[in-house]
Amino acid sequence: MMTNDSIDLRFQWPESGAAVGPWRALLRNYGIVAGAYVFLTLVTVPFFMGDTIGYADYIVRRDFSDFGHFGWYLLGWVASELMMPLTRLFVGQSPALNVTLTLIIINWLSGLMSVLLMRSLTFHVTKREWAANFATLALIISLAFLDLTRSGSSYIPGMSLLLLAIHIRVIRGDDPRCAKRAAIYAGLALAGALAVWFTYIFAIPAAIAAPLILRGFNKQRFRLALRTAATITVVTGLLFGAGAYTQGVRSLGGFRQWVARSAHGAHGISGFARAAFGAGHSFIDTGNDGPMVKAYLTKDPYNPVSLTDLLRMTLWKLALFYLFLGSVVFNLMRSSKGRRVFALFAATALPVAGFAIFWQGGAIERYLLLYPALFVALAYSLASEKSVRLLKYVCVAFVPIMTVSNLMVLARPVQARREQAVIARLKDLQPRLKPGSLVVTVNQMDEVWALQWTFPFNPINTSQSLNTYHLIEPLTDQVLTWREDFANEIRSLWDEDGDAWISTRMFNQRPLREWNWIESADPNVSWRDINAFFSQMEMGDTLGGDDGFRLLLPSERNRSFLARIVRETTAQPGAVASGGARRTRSQ
Repeated sequence: MMTNDSIDLRFQWPESGAAVGPWRALLRNYGIVAGAYVFLTLVTVPFFMGDTIGYADYIVRRDFSDFGHFGWYLLGWVASELMMPLTRLFVGQSPALNVTLTLIIINWLSGLMSVLLMRSLTFHVTKREWAANFATLALIISLAFLDLTRSGSSYIPGMSLLLLAIHIRVIRGDDPRCAKRAAIYAGLALAGALAVWFTYIFAIPAAIAAPLILRGFNKQRFRLALRTAATITVVTGLLFGAGAYTQGVRSLGGFRQWVARSAHGAHGISGFARAAFGAGHSFIDTGNDGPMVKAYLTKDPYNPVSLTDLLRMTLWKLALFYLFLGSVVFNLMRSSKGRRVFALFAATALPVAGFAIFWQGGAIERYLLLYPALFVALAYSLASEKSVRLLKYVCVAFVPIMTVSNLMVLARPVQARREQAVIARLKDLQPRLKPGSLVVTVNQMDEVWALQWTFPFNPINTSQSLNTYHLIEPLTDQVLTWREDFANEIRSLWDEDGDAWISTRMFNQRPLREWNWIESADPNVSWRDINAFFSQMEMGDTLGGDDGFRLLLPSERNRSFLARIVRETTAQPGAVASGGARRTRSQ
């Protein structure tokens, strides 16, 4: 007889199916979590859609040059071609909007697949329906998961493939009837995760070794792990080899350059603090923690943030998350089988956390790699009789707090108000916009610039009336040439009889906190530089009030000023090549 503390991972149909039939069993075992997923994705709207619009643009242009997401572009291209007759019924003829909708559909279905796989995996680990349901519901409401399932980014599809591989390896890995095939199928799933987002490489070793970690080492399991690893190697080698060939790569040095280009000149903010905040924020919304943490770490002189501010605004939620995580880990360590589950989580967490510390640890999507192992660990810590009851209550209590916190930012009315606030800023400007108009914002944190990326199906975007350009892209090579880039962009715009509308924010002596400008986040550019640059130019009409836009006059004085900027920049010894245009056009 199996105790609560044992782990029987052999595949079998849920016990409830024997009495009520297969379809009713499916409804009973998966109906709650599937229904919760459908409901929550209907009543919420993503606040962050990653690089959805960028991916769609690449796919429309048939540009598959990004190594890190090479397979995502291929999948998006094939799927959008197949689904175009359907998506056109909703978004019209725009190629970019059709691709965007296709990518969002793939994400939503991948999210549903993840939910069903998680419910199945946690049940087989715990044999407790309530624990499996609870852990799966916690997955659904987690901030990064609930947000990105409605994006067109590659993160959720990659996670679903990672979870599928773990599911196959754990459930089917010891079944003599299909173990060898299962090892190959798991390898194919992991190769797919790598193809859509290569960062999943940090979670792959733990996924391959999952049966060895959970059940113990033997020769058969080791041989199957090698078979899975060999499958990944062959498939990814063929895929990326073909991709490299299409990019004209013919040498090892050229391949390294192709890989390096996937960073897009970004340098990122590294460090333990950023990773610690990012991990917590991936699960529970901590408000405006990203800019506040940056302001605290860089000692922003314009909008200083104290440790007290952080404690009041964000750190208490972060503390709750780590109390939750510590409770799970402590309970796992109280049993031998729990320690095996912890070992699986640690085998994933260590490389993922290490990479996050060194590269953009504040990004919420980075921690999706941890989700499969963490929610299995949560389910087991709740199901085990050896767990401390008080710590179980801590874990259970954290989830409704996380739910309320996340719904306060993702709920449809909340995001609708956010969207309308941007439309209100553009109300006076809209009648003056023409196909050749360009709206210039300070950076990508301006909601006007982000409108297309956050609300791609807003009528302003579907009407193709808003073209934007962000002046500064911090922590990239672009900040070294932002003046020259802007000068070249505007001169080309004027040559085509276009006009440029500059955000009035650039004429303020100091940035307001709500603009999310962090002084010293990038030492190569300051607010004073931006203000001084635009103060030298002649401006025309101002529309939209204090937070509106000013017309940049195509006067002789302005033309001469911009021409001088280009000459002086290109004449400097060792000048960095222009980072290229950062114009965003509604498609």
